[in-house]
Amino acid sequence: MYVFNVTHTICVIGMILITFIVSIYFPQPKAVYLSFGICVLFLFTMAEVNRTGKIKSRIIIMSLIFNFIYMPFMFALFNRNICVIPVYFLFGLMYSVIMLDPKTAVIIGVLETLCYSVILYMAEGNMATGLEDKDPGEVILCFSAAMIAVVIVGLCAGATVRFRFMFYQNAKEEAERIKAEAMDAYVAKDMFLINMSHEIRTPMNAIVGTVDLLLDRDVDEHVSDSIYNILNSCNALLSITDELMDLSRSENGEIKLFVSTYDLSDVLMEVINMMTVRLTESNLSFFVEINNKIPRFLYGDASKLRQLFVNLLNNAIKFTKAGKIVLRVDYRLMNSDSIELIVDVEDTGIGIRKEDMSNLFVRNSDKSTSDESLNIDGTGMGLAICKEIIDEMNGMITVRSEYQTGSVFTFRIPQRFTSMDTVAYVSDSSDQKILIFEKDMEYSMHVKGILDGLGISSDIARNGHDMERLMNINRYSRIFIANERFEDCEAFLNKRLVEDNIVDFINIDDNVRIEKATTVLTRPIHALNIASLLRNETNTYVREITRKGGFECPNATIMVVDDNYTNLNVASAIISKYKANVITALSGKDCLRLLKENEVDMIFLDYMMPEMNGIDTLENIRKIPGSKYVALPVIALTANVVSGAREMFLEAGFDDFVAKPISIDKMEKIIRKYLRKELIVPKNHVGNRTK
Repeated sequence: MYVFNVTHTICVIGMILITFIVSIYFPQPKAVYLSFGICVLFLFTMAEVNRTGKIKSRIIIMSLIFNFIYMPFMFALFNRNICVIPVYFLFGLMYSVIMLDPKTAVIIGVLETLCYSVILYMAEGNMATGLEDKDPGEVILCFSAAMIAVVIVGLCAGATVRFRFMFYQNAKEEAERIKAEAMDAYVAKDMFLINMSHEIRTPMNAIVGTVDLLLDRDVDEHVSDSIYNILNSCNALLSITDELMDLSRSENGEIKLFVSTYDLSDVLMEVINMMTVRLTESNLSFFVEINNKIPRFLYGDASKLRQLFVNLLNNAIKFTKAGKIVLRVDYRLMNSDSIELIVDVEDTGIGIRKEDMSNLFVRNSDKSTSDESLNIDGTGMGLAICKEIIDEMNGMITVRSEYQTGSVFTFRIPQRFTSMDTVAYVSDSSDQKILIFEKDMEYSMHVKGILDGLGISSDIARNGHDMERLMNINRYSRIFIANERFEDCEAFLNKRLVEDNIVDFINIDDNVRIEKATTVLTRPIHALNIASLLRNETNTYVREITRKGGFECPNATIMVVDDNYTNLNVASAIISKYKANVITALSGKDCLRLLKENEVDMIFLDYMMPEMNGIDTLENIRKIPGSKYVALPVIALTANVVSGAREMFLEAGFDDFVAKPISIDKMEKIIRKYLRKELIVPKNHVGNRTK
C-alpha cells in the first residue's frame, strides 16, 4: 500500500502537469475539461484503494479508462502536433506497467500498444504536424510541446523508478537485518535449550541417582513402591523435557534426522513408562500390543520415533475422557534387511468430524475435532509435527475416526534392522505354563494373547474358586494375579507353600498387597515386560521383591570428573556399589594431574566444566605419552541431550555418551561394555584385590 500511494502520487502529479500543459497548447475546452476529469479520477482511485485495500482491480479500471478512452480522445483533439502523442502514450503504458503485477501488466500493455499502433496507422497522413506553413511561431510551439511532454513523462518515470529502487533497497537491507537477528535468536535459542537441559538434569541427576541407590537397600515394600513411583515420575519428567526441546526445534521448521542403531525395546519402554505416569490421574485403561517378533535393533532416529509415539499418545489422552487407549506396534518385512514399522494409536475419545479431517496435519490451523475440544488445552501442533517427521522418514500417516466414538491414528515408516534379535523372546517357552487371574475378562484375554504370541501355554481363572480348582489340577510355573484380586484369593494363597512363583500385577501408583508375591509386574502388561519377567530380568517394570544378582569389579579404578559435588557423590556411590576404586576430580586440570599419579581403567568425564571443558580435557588425555591413554575408555557424562549431542561427543573421540541423570542401569551397562573383561567378576566372588 505504501508503494502504491507513493507511485500513484507521482502519476497524479504528472497528470496535473499534463492538464496544465493541455490548457496552454490546446484550443479546445473539451480537452482541458477531460484532462481535469481524469485528474480527479486518479485521486478518486487512490482514495478508493486506501479505503477498500483492493489495489489490482481499481488499477485495472483506471488503466483501461486512461489508455482506451482518454488517450484516443485526446489524440483526436490534438491536431497541432502529432509528435507529442506517442510521448503521452508512453505515460499511459508506464502507469499500467509500474502499477500492476508483471503478468497483468504484460497483458494490458500489449493491448494498449496494439490500440495505439492501430490509431497511429489509421491516422497516418490525416493529422497536421504543425510544420506545414513553416511559421517560426508554430515550429517553436511544436518543439516546446514535444520537449515539455518528454520532460513530464521522463520526470514521472525517473521518480517512480528511483523511489521503487530505494524502497526495495531499504526493504532488502531490512530483510537482511531481520534475518541476522533471527539467526542470532535461533543460535541463542539453541544455547538456551542446551543450558536448560543442563540446569534441569543436574538436580535431577541427584534425585534419580539417590533413588536408584535406595532401591538397592533393604527397605519396606511400601517404601520400595514409593521409591519406584519417584523414579518413574522423574523419568517421565525427563522424557517430557526432551520432547519439549525437540518440539521447540521443530517449530523452527528444523526437522533433521540423526540416524544410528537403536534398541526399539528401550524406546517402547520409555514411551510406555512416560504415558503410564501421565495416565495415573485418569480413569482410562491403557493396553499395549507389541508383536514380539519385531526386530529389536533398528537403524534410524530413535529420538524422532519416540516423539511420534509421545505426540500421538498425548493427543489420544487429551481427547479421551473415558474408555481406553490402545497402542499397537507391528511390522511388515520389506526385504532382507528392512521392515515397515506399523504403529496404531486407538482411543475411545470424542472422535473427529469429517470436515475437520483435512486440517489435522496442518500447522497453525484450527484442529478442533468437536465443540468439546474447545475446552481442551494444547499447542495444536503435535499432529503437524508428526506429519513432518514421518514425511522426512519417507513414511505415511493416516487416520480413521467416527465422531463421538473414537479415532485410530496409524503411521508406517521404513526402518533397517541390524540383527535377527527380536524385541521379546522366551527361550524355554514350551516349559512354561501360566495361570492368569486378572481383574476382568478383557485384561485376562489381553494377557493370554501376549502369552500365545510368545508360545506359552496359559489358563484363565474367572474367580477365586476357579483359581483354586485350576491350581489343584495343574502345575504352573508362574501365577499372574491382579492386585485388585487379592481379597478373592488371600485365604487360599495363605494355605499354599511359598514355592509357587506368584507375580503381582499392579498399577504404577499401587502398593503390593499380595504378601506371597515374589515378583511385581507394573501395568500396562505387554510382550516386553512379560518376556523380561520370564527371562528372570529386572527393570522398572519387572522387579523382584528383593534385588538379586549383579557383578563387581574390585580390581578396577574408575575416575569421575565433574565440577558439581552432588554429581560426583552420586556417581561415586553408584560405582562403589560394584566395589570399584573411585577417584574423583573437580576439573579437567585435576583429572590430568590425577592421571599422572594413578593407574585408571575408565573415566566418566563431564562435558560442561569451567576453564577446560570435557572435549578439551579428552584431547589432553589422548596426548599423554603411552598407548594405554589412546585406548583408555572415556565416557561423556553430560546433561546435554539436544538432538545431535551423541554424534558430537562420538565425533570428538569419546567412547560413549551417558546422559544425566545417572542411574544404576545406565552405569552398569557402560561399565560392563567398556571395562576390561578380566576386571569384572560375579557378585560376592572371593578374591584378592590386586593391581
